[in-house]
Amino acid sequence: MPESIFKQVSLDILRLHQKAVHTLLATECSGCPEIHNAVFVTLNGRYYVWLPENPQSEPETGILLIEAEDAATRLSWIASARRLKKKDSLYCRAAAALQRRGQPGQAACGQTECPCLLELTPQQGRLTVDDNRDFTLSPSDLMKALYPAKQTIEAFAL
Repeated sequence: MPESIFKQVSLDILRLHQKAVHTLLATECSGCPEIHNAVFVTLNGRYYVWLPENPQSEPETGILLIEAEDAATRLSWIASARRLKKKDSLYCRAAAALQRRGQPGQAACGQTECPCLLELTPQQGRLTVDDNRDFTLSPSDLMKALYPAKQTIEAFAL
């Protein structure tokens, strides 16, 4: 995305991630579509969600939809998916972040875990803002919008 356009929409992306707590996640398991409404968090440009029940099979891709309550801003991603195992180093970190974000009753390291914790890596995204402007996003656009200080420091270091 050109920098001039990115500057116009980066604040919309950041606000949406700060205000929205839930995402709709569509996956395909064993040839059947599944839709989940789940709390999400982002860590290092990846999304983490608890699925309330185990999918029929291991999802490989998913479509995330994050929408503002007033429906003025909508973000969707096609993402690769992988199930985090309890022994994975990110499991406790993602579980704790999800608990803080809005999953009361979930223990920080999964003592009362949901059946499935997914890590979703964005591949291609679309952002729609209130006046029906539509933008294509890359994973690097997400990183720049969510972690602007990190991007500034990295640019300065070069």
